[in-house]
Amino acid sequence: MRTILLSLLLTVVLAGCKDANPSAAAEPAPVEKSEVAMSVISVDDADKALQSGAVAVDANSDRTRKKNGTVPNAVILTSSYKYDLAQLPEDKSKDLIFYCSNTNCTASDAAAERASTNGYKKVHIMREGIKGWKDAGKATKPYPQS
Repeated sequence: MRTILLSLLLTVVLAGCKDANPSAAAEPAPVEKSEVAMSVISVDDADKALQSGAVAVDANSDRTRKKNGTVPNAVILTSSYKYDLAQLPEDKSKDLIFYCSNTNCTASDAAAERASTNGYKKVHIMREGIKGWKDAGKATKPYPQS
C-alpha cells in the first residue's frame, strides 16, 4: 500500500505544481506517513516558529520561485523527492517547515516525507505554501537569491 501511495505521490510531484486558487482545497488534516508524524502548520504558526529558530524548506520549482520569491533564509531544495539530505540541517531535532506553491501542491509532502523517513523528528508542512505566505503579508525574498 505504501509503495502505491508513494508512486502516486511521485507522479503528482513529477507533474509539477499548478498555480491554482488555494481556497479551493478542503481543510487539510495532519499528514502521517512514517514513524514520525508530520503536522500541518499554519502560515502564522510557521512565521512564529521561524522566528524561534525553525528552518523553512522550499520544495518549489525554479519557475514558482521566480514568480513568487521564497521565504527569507529558506533552504532551497534541488528536488522535492530526491534532494541531497546534506541540504538539510545536520541537527535532526531541528524544526523543519516544508512548503511549496499552494494548497493544491504536494511537492512539500514528498520533501517532508524524505526528511521524516531519514530521521528528522520535527517535520511540518505549511499547506498554504508561498502563495498563502504572501497573501498573509509575510516578507519574501526574490529568487534567485544572491
